[in-house]
Amino acid sequence: MVTLSGAHSIGRSHCSSFSNRLYNFGETNPQDPSIDPIFARDLKTKCPQNANNGNDPTVPLDVLTPYRLDNKYYKNLKNHHGLLTSDQSLLSSTSTAEIVRNNARHGQAWAYKFGAAMIKMGYIDVLTGSQGEIRKNCRFVN
Repeated sequence: MVTLSGAHSIGRSHCSSFSNRLYNFGETNPQDPSIDPIFARDLKTKCPQNANNGNDPTVPLDVLTPYRLDNKYYKNLKNHHGLLTSDQSLLSSTSTAEIVRNNARHGQAWAYKFGAAMIKMGYIDVLTGSQGEIRKNCRFVN
């Protein structure tokens, strides 16, 4: 799963998917302490606190190389620049943190593992014909 999470090297996220980390994290910490404060300050300029009032901006999942599938996602995590809680939490366990560090150091090895994992995942419960569906919008069933 850590290897497949590297897919977050490309794409964008709506501010509403992570704004709780910036503004309403908890009673003792209004901002998630696992996020770099300078990174959070930058995100707040792009994602105002009341962004859900009909306007939900998007930001890149990977600020270093947003249009390239590479291992920079893992370097972002090491620098506490994980956008989503699920991404940054990969550093909270010693076993997953070691994988993150290895993937950050060895981009070519990560790329090979990622390709193999994608192929393997492609064989999981493949639905064909009328059983399957290609969604026009990922958020909604057609």
